Amino acid sequence: MVAAPLSSLSGRRPRIAWAPLILALVDLLVLEAAVLCGVVMRSLLAIWLPIGIGAEVYSGAMVAVACILAGYWMAGLYPGYGLTGVERLRLRTIVTAIGFGSLILFDYIAQNGQWSRGILLIAAGTCLVAGPVVDALIRGVLVWRGVWGAPVAVFGPPEHRHRVIDRLNDRPDIGWIPVYEADEPVAVNGASFAVFAVPSIEALDVETIDHLPYRGMILVLSGVVEWQNLWVSARDVGACMGLEMRRNLLVGLNMAIKRGVDLALVLTFGLCAVPIIAVFALLVRIVSPGPAFFLQWREGKGGRPFRVIKLRTMRVDADTDPSPVPDGGDPAVSQGPREMKRPDDPRIIPGLGHFMRRFSIDELPQLLNVLRGEMSLVGPRPLPAYHIAALDPASCRLRRMVRPGLSGLWQVSGRSLSTLDEQQALDSYYVRNWSIWLDFHILARSVAIVLTGRGAW
Repeated sequence: MVAAPLSSLSGRRPRIAWAPLILALVDLLVLEAAVLCGVVMRSLLAIWLPIGIGAEVYSGAMVAVACILAGYWMAGLYPGYGLTGVERLRLRTIVTAIGFGSLILFDYIAQNGQWSRGILLIAAGTCLVAGPVVDALIRGVLVWRGVWGAPVAVFGPPEHRHRVIDRLNDRPDIGWIPVYEADEPVAVNGASFAVFAVPSIEALDVETIDHLPYRGMILVLSGVVEWQNLWVSARDVGACMGLEMRRNLLVGLNMAIKRGVDLALVLTFGLCAVPIIAVFALLVRIVSPGPAFFLQWREGKGGRPFRVIKLRTMRVDADTDPSPVPDGGDPAVSQGPREMKRPDDPRIIPGLGHFMRRFSIDELPQLLNVLRGEMSLVGPRPLPAYHIAALDPASCRLRRMVRPGLSGLWQVSGRSLSTLDEQQALDSYYVRNWSIWLDFHILARSVAIVLTGRGAW
C-alpha cells in the first residue's frame, strides 16, 4: 500500500466547525434584513394601500423568518460540502419559497394577517435574489480564508486518484479537501469522507468497503468523463445497481418553462437595454462610417440557420479581411476560441469596439433573437461557420438539440480564454445536465462576468 501522511494534500487545513456557523449567521442577517426591506417598502406603498405597521408586525415576522434556517439545515446547506452551485441554488430557492409560503399561510389562518402578507412577500422576493448571491460571496471568502472544506481520503490506483485529487484541489469551492491518499482503502482518523477513484466498478472490494468507518463514501469512475453528472439517481434493479439519468431536454414541459422564463426576463428587462443599444448604435455610426448593426448567419436549433443581430464592432470590410486567422491559416484548424478571437485583431474599431466587446454591449441586440424564438437567454453560443467546422461531429449534434444562447456555460467559465476542447466540453456538459436551475446559475454568473469584462476581447 502506498500512502501519504495525514496532512492536507492541497496545502489547505480544514477547519470544519466554523463554516456552518458562519453560513447560518449570515443567512440570519439576510433574512432579518429582508424583513426590514419588506417593512420599508410596504410603508412606502401605504400611500396607495393603507396599512398600520406597529412593532408587533415586524417583530413577529423577524422572529418567524428565523425558522427558515432550520429548513436550510435540513436541506444540507450547512455547510453543504460536495454540492455544486446549481444544487445549492435549487435547494435554497425551494426552501425559501416553502418557508415564506408556510409563514404566509400560518399568518392568514392563525393570525388573520397580523404580519402583513405584503411584508412577507417582499421579504421572500428579497431573499430569493439576495440569498444565493450572499451565500456565494461568503463561501468565496471562507475558501480564501482557509476555513471551508471537509477532510477526505482518496483511494485507488495512482493515475486515477491523482486525477481526482487534482480536480478537488482545482475546485476548492466543492469543499472536499484531500488529506490522505492510498492504493487500498483504510480507516483514516480525521477524514470525514472516502473518495474511491477507480477505472470501473469491478475494481472495488465491496467487503473491505463495508467495514470502513466513514460516514460518507463517494465513488468516482474516473474512466467515465463525458457522462451526465447532474440529475442522476441510483436505482435497485433486481439487486443490481442502476443509474437513472433524467434527460431534461426531452421533456416538453421543461422546454416550455425555459421559453417562458426567456420571454418574462426579456420583456421585463429588455426595455432597459433599448436606450443603451440606441446610444452605442449612434456612437458606431459616428466613429466608423457604415451600418450600426451587423447581421450574420449562424446555426440554430435543429441545424436551422438564422441571422444573429449584433452592434458592429469591426470595420465594414471585416468579412473580406483574413486578419483574424493567425499567419493567414485556415480558421477550421485553429486551436480554439482564443485563436479565433484575438485581442489584437486590427479589424476592431479602436476604443469603442474593444469597449463594447469587453462588456458584451455588442450582444444586446440579440435580445430580439431571443424574443423571436431563434435564441434563448442561456445555451451554447451561436457560432460562425468556420468555428462550427472546427467542432467534433458529436459536439455539433448535441448543440443542435437546444436553441443557442445569449450567454452560456462557456462564457462564464472563461469566454475567449478557453480552448476549443474546453468549449466543446462545457457546451456538452450544459446540454447533458440542463435544468432551469443551471440556467439561473449561469445568468447570475453572467452578470458578474460582464461587469468585470473577464476573458472578453
